[in-house]
Amino acid sequence: MSTWKRSLGIKAGLGATIAATLALTACGSTSTSPNTTTGSSLTSCSASVSDLLAGAGGSGKGGTADPALSGQKLTVTGSSALQPLFVQAAAEFDHAQNTQTVVNAGGSGKGLSDAFSGASQLGMSDVFASEKLTADQAATLTDHQVAAVAFTLIVNNDLKGKVDNLTTDQIKQIYTGQVTSWKQLGGPDEPITAVARPTSSGTRATFKKYVLANADDTAGTPVQQDNTGAVLAAVKATPGSIGYVASGFVSSNPTDASPICIGGAKANATDINAGKYQFWSIEHVYTKGPATGAAKALLQYVLSDDVQKNDVPKLNFYTLKSISASAITAHTVAGAPAPETLS
Repeated sequence: MSTWKRSLGIKAGLGATIAATLALTACGSTSTSPNTTTGSSLTSCSASVSDLLAGAGGSGKGGTADPALSGQKLTVTGSSALQPLFVQAAAEFDHAQNTQTVVNAGGSGKGLSDAFSGASQLGMSDVFASEKLTADQAATLTDHQVAAVAFTLIVNNDLKGKVDNLTTDQIKQIYTGQVTSWKQLGGPDEPITAVARPTSSGTRATFKKYVLANADDTAGTPVQQDNTGAVLAAVKATPGSIGYVASGFVSSNPTDASPICIGGAKANATDINAGKYQFWSIEHVYTKGPATGAAKALLQYVLSDDVQKNDVPKLNFYTLKSISASAITAHTVAGAPAPETLS
């Protein structure tokens, strides 16, 4: 079973432990913040799983077998948001090429540091290398942009129909600890448990930059989970909770939690291209220097129509061609080197 699939499975005992721990964390002051907002904004927009779907897609075939690749081994680490795409594509690639690829998560920071140190040949990241590494370290890595991913806020199913939409100001109040009860926002009289990712996470970096406007998201001491699957599991287990995940984790587990809108916009290409939805990112894979050997071959496969027209939409990613040039530009770090063109 892949590391990704294991991360989504939770034993009953562990689930109960998580729920109990998070429930204790949620119990705090519910005094009204002077900055709280109330009214109908919580239900002014409603997002369903079907609103988030990128497309149908299918399964790739792994490419034309290359005898020179047979027996080679690859290690891929990093973003848990991007991991499902590489688990799928690597399995297809390995089957066709007789290679052996291990795909593990750990967060974008780990993927970048592993690529820099040589611990992995391919480092998956939701952010540009310069946002996690020093300038000298980032300069040694080569970018390959393979897809786009939309992230979505999710809430426990007990809040469905009660908390369907939040403004960025309300989200900021939650994650900076100014608001500790849904009642303060005009919702049910229930404590809020905010679930977040650790600082190594590219998803967290994207959330902080584009949703919180770089506000201190540690001020409210949210519960941290190591990967995207664990965030989904924690939100599912804890009434009153809120977290953020790649939209593909919701579409793959549609009954686990409820996606919500941000400022009346949904986590899909339509609202991204219209400039209404900012919580998304370009998905990167970095190599130490230009890609070579089996690493290059796997990247070429991921960028081929076989994956881009099948696995990418099937796993709820977007091709970069489907994202407008203005949106790509707005989410590109100034001065970032152009990604490598693989022939």
